[in-house]
Amino acid sequence: MTAIAKTRRFRMAAIGTACAAALLAGGAGATVAAAADQPAAPASHTATPPHKARITVTSNKHSVKAKETVRLTGSATGLKDGEKLTVQHYKNGKWTTLHSSTTVRKHLYSTDVKLNEKGTWKLRVVHGGTHSATTTVKVS
Repeated sequence: MTAIAKTRRFRMAAIGTACAAALLAGGAGATVAAAADQPAAPASHTATPPHKARITVTSNKHSVKAKETVRLTGSATGLKDGEKLTVQHYKNGKWTTLHSSTTVRKHLYSTDVKLNEKGTWKLRVVHGGTHSATTTVKVS
């Protein structure tokens, strides 16, 4: 019984010292002290970082007449087959979603966009918070 009491006293003293050091160091020591008491996690249970999604885009034409369509194609790495992609247009200082969407198939996609208004169209492909770079099409 005396050995158990000594072990508890030793642990309490170590925890108290670690807490005091954490308060003096601004909290940096608390993490080290907490980690020292915990057994190491097995390698199979470590968290793997999520894969970042990445979308590329190219247009088959860079200049069209009004009411013609442009085909946007590209790759979507980090996304599963069947994930929905939408097309956005930069207009009046903000991105507007168009009525054109597609799904990912074998990390690739393709969609047609009809451009009705004359001007310079900046287009991008979006999935959630991930978007492609822009592609520019001039409509005359």
